[in-house]
Amino acid sequence: MTELIITNGDQAADLLTQAGIGDTVLPWRDVLHEGPVPDADDTIFATLRAQTLADGHVVTREKVQEDFKARLELLRNHQKYEKIELWFEHDLYDQLQILQILDMLSRFGRINNVTIVQSPAYLGMQTADRIGRLQELSLPVLDRMFAFASRTWKAYVSGGPEAINEIRRDGIPGFPFMAQALLRLLQELPGPDGLSRTERQVLYRLNRGVNRPGMLFAQVLNMEEAAFLGDWSFFRILSALQFCTRPALTGLPQEFQPRIFEDGAQRKEFITAQLHITEFGKSLLDGKADFISENALHRWWGGTELTTTDHWRWQDEGEVLRHHRAA
Repeated sequence: MTELIITNGDQAADLLTQAGIGDTVLPWRDVLHEGPVPDADDTIFATLRAQTLADGHVVTREKVQEDFKARLELLRNHQKYEKIELWFEHDLYDQLQILQILDMLSRFGRINNVTIVQSPAYLGMQTADRIGRLQELSLPVLDRMFAFASRTWKAYVSGGPEAINEIRRDGIPGFPFMAQALLRLLQELPGPDGLSRTERQVLYRLNRGVNRPGMLFAQVLNMEEAAFLGDWSFFRILSALQFCTRPALTGLPQEFQPRIFEDGAQRKEFITAQLHITEFGKSLLDGKADFISENALHRWWGGTELTTTDHWRWQDEGEVLRHHRAA
């Protein structure tokens, strides 16, 4: 039986290949909790995502678009494979990828002989001789799971936070980690203090003496129920807290760019810099200030554009979602 394996990235793909699992292993390379995730056809989607994922130095737009074109062609020719199996983890990064992939398979008419491994352990931390044991978790993707994935993906790319909040409160069929992942997604919206949960955790650890970027990254990940951030994503968030109108921290030698990590000296200088929380940062932690009122906001949450004058906020206490729009 010819089998296509789709998994969350190159590290997991390499391990599955070494273990001899599947005939073809497709790593899914996209950080779907960052940048605009548009409601667009596959070609336009690839072009817009390439603008987000490419840094112009380490990863080019051309490389991203080639990768997207190759994976699209593979899925469109799904009939070559008697079985398709998804291998993914419990964290937000993976759960969003599951939604996208199942929506694509459904659109291409592939809903038979599709199974899924949903691991509570990180695939990249396995070994080639152990990762195969997780295949015991494999279950068929049922019709109602395909329907849920398409509905939720559509909500993420076009419905906005309110639609996702409604979905996570309903019964979620066949995805044991999805409810927590969707909650974590909402927590990346600005809170009452104007900070996302990740930004708040950065300042919390920094205020308690963890003042080196490398160690801060590790400590912030330890605060997660299921860690989903990569180092590049984290360092961009860290930079945004300093390189703004009213900084919440100081000490970074420069704004983060991936090219820094190709230079040993610059990399060391960046990850070992000594950081300091500002008085403004402390007031944010005390709930006495609002980051957005002092610093402009412009970022994307799926297909929803968040700006200073028009954005959503999430409050953990009571799980309250509010829309903020300037008059």
